[in-house]
Amino acid sequence: MNFKKIGIVVATGLAGITLASCGKNSADSDIITMKGDTIRVSDLYKETKEFPTTGASTLLQNMTFNKIFGKEFGKKVSDKDVTKEFDAQKKSLGSNFASALQQAGYTENSYKDSIRSQLLLKQAVVNDIKFSDDLYKSTFETYHPEVSAYVVSEATEDAAKAKIADAQKNASDFDATAKKANAQISFDSSSASVPTEVMTAAFKLKDGEVSQAPVSVTNPQTGAPAFYVIKMIKNADKGTDWKKYKSELKEVIIKNKQADTSFVNSVITKYLKQYNVKVKPTEFSNTFSAFESTPGTSK
Repeated sequence: MNFKKIGIVVATGLAGITLASCGKNSADSDIITMKGDTIRVSDLYKETKEFPTTGASTLLQNMTFNKIFGKEFGKKVSDKDVTKEFDAQKKSLGSNFASALQQAGYTENSYKDSIRSQLLLKQAVVNDIKFSDDLYKSTFETYHPEVSAYVVSEATEDAAKAKIADAQKNASDFDATAKKANAQISFDSSSASVPTEVMTAAFKLKDGEVSQAPVSVTNPQTGAPAFYVIKMIKNADKGTDWKKYKSELKEVIIKNKQADTSFVNSVITKYLKQYNVKVKPTEFSNTFSAFESTPGTSK
């Protein structure tokens, strides 16, 4: 499996403004002020050592969000939560974990910090969702209950095609190999650990059926492709009673809201205003410009 998106990545990559902009400011100079806290030049320098490939403007955003959401929801994100997510990613990537971290510009510690940041943002998003019966019902229309399938990942399309041919030629051997590789998994449409492309393809398969072509998925962190082979073991029919799946539907709603940039930005905008966030140096004045005129409101 690839690194999955745990939450919403608000901004990534190198920003146009760099630490060179801070050269004329003393280490104790304020860059950002907010209710009950500040971010100084020295804080930004420290952050760049942990995330050397990330631009200063993005770092300032993340530092601000961490301070705000840490105060609001810090008690809801424990070290155990972070470790659980970290271990899940490490297990899913297996021997490729270290190289994937390196390609994404992370160390193990900085990746854990990133996980914590995204879990805090997730809590902020969840807190603003209005869970109504109408929302549950509309979500149920596209919900698919839990299925069991073999999901095998290959690094190249040719390798995946060969695996499909093997599965069609000798089903029992394919099943045995997949079981040995711990490729048998259960998931529904709320599962965050399975790429959306894989779920969409899997839900169309009948029991015992193998995907006709490799399912291509791009790693959201590294941009590297992976090619999946899917064999359905047991598909499922959801019926008509949405209340039977209320907890699962809640996870789908959360996942959908996390993927809704307009909704997430509206949540962030609310907290930026609530904490009276101000940027001092003019060279960083555009740090939060994306949230100053966010369309729509949180619901």
